[in-house]
Amino acid sequence: MASPGSFSRLRTKLMFIYLLILTILCICEAQKLNQTSIVFFLQDIASTAPNATVVPVIGIKGKDWSFNSFGTIFAVDDPITETPNRSSNEVGRAQGILVTSALDGSNVSVLLSIVFTNKEYGGSTLELHGVSRQNERFKEVSVVSGTGSFRFARGFAVFETIYYERSISYSIVRCTIRLLES
Repeated sequence: MASPGSFSRLRTKLMFIYLLILTILCICEAQKLNQTSIVFFLQDIASTAPNATVVPVIGIKGKDWSFNSFGTIFAVDDPITETPNRSSNEVGRAQGILVTSALDGSNVSVLLSIVFTNKEYGGSTLELHGVSRQNERFKEVSVVSGTGSFRFARGFAVFETIYYERSISYSIVRCTIRLLES
């Protein structure tokens, strides 16, 4: 008859083998995932003009409400277009909030819903969340979820400002989204 100690060691070895096999199966399954890329352009007007698409809604009393001022919260409703051209086909809206979340103003927390209105993805959304490091050329945030065609979405989005007109605070931001799907 086996001793209780040898049974415990055998059980530990079997558990280890089970976890090893499970890990190998998960890795194999992950390698079967396809990567999809979507590129579009946010038409961003950050001002107090009537046609602004990014506006500060609250901030710290006595401080300037800006992207460099800690505590400032912005509402966003940017048109999304197929190409950088402002008059190109609109495929959706980037709607959500931005919060200047670093004391020195270097980071902005991003909570955006990409709401598609085009024929291909109309009614579907992608949910983006993360920290946008303002001083970096490429700003990366997570794709944490989605609806419609993008249920269970996961991946990341990279924002790059490709055009900026200071006089009217108008930016064109290229958004490249990479998604994993089975």
